Amino acid sequence: MAASLTETIRDLGKSLSEHCLDGRDDFPRRLCEVLEPQLRPDFRIGFVGVTGEAGAILMEPTLLIYTGSSVMTEDSPKYVASERVAGVIYAVRTLNDASLAEGYKLIGQVKALPGPDTDSVAGWHHIPIGMIVACDSERPLEELTDSIATFNTQFPSTRWADAVSVLSRGLINHAVQFEGHKIGGDFILPNKTGAMQFAMYVHVMVASLGSYTFNRTCGLLFMHLGCFSKKTVLPTNEMVMQGVSRVAVNVRAYMFDAMDYLVPVPEEMRQDRGYGLQLMPYRIESQQGKLLSRVQFVPWLGGAAIRVYGDLPLMPFALFLGKMDRPPQQMNTPEGAISSILPINRTQFELMLARFNRQSNMVSKREQPSWTVTKMADEGTSSPFMARLFLNILDLRKSALQSKAELDAFDKPYELVLMSSFTVRDLAREINDLIADHRSKVEGGIGVRIEGRLVHVDEPIDKELRRLVESFLNSSNRVMLTGMKEAAKALALDITFFFKKESTFTNGITALDGSDPNLAAYCRKARIWADMLNSVRNDMEHNFWSLPRVQYKIEQGRVVMIEPEIMGRPVSNFTNFVKDRMLCFVEEICAHGLQGRMPETISVTEIPVQKRAVERAERFRLCTSGGGMPLWKIDYHETTFDEK
Repeated sequence: MAASLTETIRDLGKSLSEHCLDGRDDFPRRLCEVLEPQLRPDFRIGFVGVTGEAGAILMEPTLLIYTGSSVMTEDSPKYVASERVAGVIYAVRTLNDASLAEGYKLIGQVKALPGPDTDSVAGWHHIPIGMIVACDSERPLEELTDSIATFNTQFPSTRWADAVSVLSRGLINHAVQFEGHKIGGDFILPNKTGAMQFAMYVHVMVASLGSYTFNRTCGLLFMHLGCFSKKTVLPTNEMVMQGVSRVAVNVRAYMFDAMDYLVPVPEEMRQDRGYGLQLMPYRIESQQGKLLSRVQFVPWLGGAAIRVYGDLPLMPFALFLGKMDRPPQQMNTPEGAISSILPINRTQFELMLARFNRQSNMVSKREQPSWTVTKMADEGTSSPFMARLFLNILDLRKSALQSKAELDAFDKPYELVLMSSFTVRDLAREINDLIADHRSKVEGGIGVRIEGRLVHVDEPIDKELRRLVESFLNSSNRVMLTGMKEAAKALALDITFFFKKESTFTNGITALDGSDPNLAAYCRKARIWADMLNSVRNDMEHNFWSLPRVQYKIEQGRVVMIEPEIMGRPVSNFTNFVKDRMLCFVEEICAHGLQGRMPETISVTEIPVQKRAVERAERFRLCTSGGGMPLWKIDYHETTFDEK
């Protein structure tokens, strides 16, 4: 049976990798030999220079892709005209920061070459592709994107590399996302300004494809070349990636500014910073109150776009804005249409609606929100608690749980876990503050008196301390027994035995040893403190246990407070210990479960404490499973939650 195109190209990629493993230094030449038959007859690849008008040499020979003809000769030209240059490949055996910089410089030079002075027609335009291809890299793909982001600040986006391919790891390239939609397909970076006038984001994507990395590289190359020459018929991405996952991790986002250059998306325009709350649309109704469409102001760098949902055309709204230097353009969307970026602000948009109301037989009304935003806590994502248990876990779940049913099954118990964890943390803090304040007063002689051998306490804390401890134990029970048991089940983690009697636990942990040994080892150690908590809670509920009273003694003529104990630990120590172990348990069990539900090519890595952003102190981030980043594994520890 003949091999499929997907497997044929995969075998070619494997031969390239094996060529590098043999220690040979001619990887660029070998890559050229492999690609040449795939590009004929419309394109050639070789080490050629570039000439301009009148034969002036613009570039000395390098590995270029250039337009060919149906009549092929054995000999390659030494130089080609600049308008024939369809792409450049910087090929290197091992990629590092120095070679990445060299590749970026070369690609910028090629993209700056004079080309045919033709605009895009029906989707066809002359944009030379710039790719960096390596057998291996000294750093993980995700870390390479940090270096790429640095280079991107040094060059205009019209000179950026289109893709970085590391055959042993995966591919870095760009994908487009129109505002209000999901991330779409691959994106061709423009090599001139004045064309990208719509509200769109350009994402840097990282994909770990293993032995199929060369397939993805060829698919991207073929797509670009197909846009360079209309007559070209090259295999599509689907043809070279048949049956291969194309799941990728989004590591950075850019947007076009007023000059049509890509710049990082500002913090205030990120969706997770509340940008979407600025986009409340207006209702367009008939005189009788019937909803006809919705129109929306979409703020952007250098202006804004107008989006229409529904059947009403968009251009009449643009006409009410008056004459503009740059004529508005329109792009149809599944739900309506969106304009190009217009030089307007919100005030001008609202004045346009006022004119629309006066001069049409329709009425615009501000949409009333169907949801309410409430304050959750007096802290933001700089707090480890909020960043890790709230933002980080909810972000990870987006990549792990696909259906609404899966999301609901996890979100409902996790909401209980999160809110009860708030309570547990706050109660532990109140218990510590109450004891510290009382100890300070006692040691200062405030509220206590010594009469003979008796100590009189005028401001006892026993009642309040018992109340706080009982609330702490009950809230901890809600986190563990009610919330985490169901949250773990929603993530397909069968640890119900963890919350049951010893014999059931023993049988369950033995079975887990075979299917998930890391989780089994974690549960064995976590069971120790969970047993302590469960024992105290059961005694309180069934055996009339209550926290012992605070004791006092006289030392050197002064009153000294003796803190009551739980399970041999001072109460403040016990509540802090349980709180830290519980918060770590919640985070780590959920992260482990979500990690196991992610696509095969996606995983989770732990951000070192010293590298976490101050304003967003997340512990975990998505990474490719084969891109070189260390993959996180659940492992028990005694570190406090804030220090982990």
